[in-house]
Amino acid sequence: MVKLNNKGFGVLETALIIVVIAAVVGVGYYVVRQKHTAEATLSSNSNTAPQAKAPTGTTASVDQLTQQDAKTEASADNTTDASLQQDSTSANTAINSLGGAYNEANY
Repeated sequence: MVKLNNKGFGVLETALIIVVIAAVVGVGYYVVRQKHTAEATLSSNSNTAPQAKAPTGTTASVDQLTQQDAKTEASADNTTDASLQQDSTSANTAINSLGGAYNEANY
């Protein structure tokens, strides 16, 4: 019977398990950090008085998030609409979009 020399593979398997666990912990830390950053951004951008935070996972918390998202979207929509309206009422929108590369007054 041939005896195989497998003594070093236990250490290799242990090292591989540690690397996988470290990767999972690293990704988890990144996700939690991004969540906190997003929450801080949302709370600093709110234009209304701070509301009491509903418990996570409840209908009230979902409603709060939906309202916050609607306010954020409305703000972005209003900004874009104002910009588009200003561009559409200018005398020469296509020329203005060139950023000064063409000056109609010189011709």
